[in-house]
Amino acid sequence: PYNRNNKPGPKPKDAPRTAAKPQQKKFDVLTNADWLRVFKFMDERPDMTQIDVAKHFSTLKDKALIFDQSTLSRRLKKRSWIKDQVSRAPGGASAKRECVVTCPEVDHALALWVKAMDAKNETVSGKMLVEKRRIFEERMAISEERRLDGTG
Repeated sequence: PYNRNNKPGPKPKDAPRTAAKPQQKKFDVLTNADWLRVFKFMDERPDMTQIDVAKHFSTLKDKALIFDQSTLSRRLKKRSWIKDQVSRAPGGASAKRECVVTCPEVDHALALWVKAMDAKNETVSGKMLVEKRRIFEERMAISEERRLDGTG
């Protein structure tokens, strides 16, 4: 009943995720990499209006990005933050929304641990991440008020 032969080929392992899809009419949350693609396009065409940019990306046959002018305007205000997020955060290019990090040192240690587990072809569950975060917070003597509580 399922046609699984239409899947796209493998993508490079280090390529960021993208929200680009075949042409559609529904809005989707774009990744930081998608917004950088839009910003680059705008930099190359400074005379183009925001409305025209939105129309251009919605009409692409391959990897269309659906957004409106008001969304583009809001993202342009966060342009420097998006560039910073992509350059310094693990997985920042694939992120779709802002993620507040209370302890960057713990976040960095977790990212390195996940990379090491991935290199060993080990599966990492959410419970494992929560427990490892707790261990890193204890070893790094993170104060109770800076620690994350719960499972999220």
